[in-house]
Amino acid sequence: MQNLAALLMQMEKLETEVNTRLSGLQDRLVQGEAGGGLVTATGDIWFNLKSIRIDREKLAAKTHDLTTLENAIVEAVNNTVKEARRVLRTEIGGVIGGQVPPEFANFFGRIGSDG
Repeated sequence: MQNLAALLMQMEKLETEVNTRLSGLQDRLVQGEAGGGLVTATGDIWFNLKSIRIDREKLAAKTHDLTTLENAIVEAVNNTVKEARRVLRTEIGGVIGGQVPPEFANFFGRIGSDG
């Protein structure tokens, strides 16, 4: 029974630390780029897209068809999501010894990949 009480206390401590770290990330923004900086997407760590910026100078300097621009936008957004997942894995993984539980694998992206 004493082991169970110690385990519960440890779980409570972990929960508090995770919540503290997540609170500290509340306003953290992440960015992803594509097309050599043609498109920059900005979002938060909760995967909410905040803005898309298209570099008008780069757009004007080169001929980009609509499909290329659309693909760059999608890539920039995906890169932003990957960065948000990386930040979360780093912060939460630091609390739980670098190990993300399998049940959270989809939330944090494929474990072991850059996504």
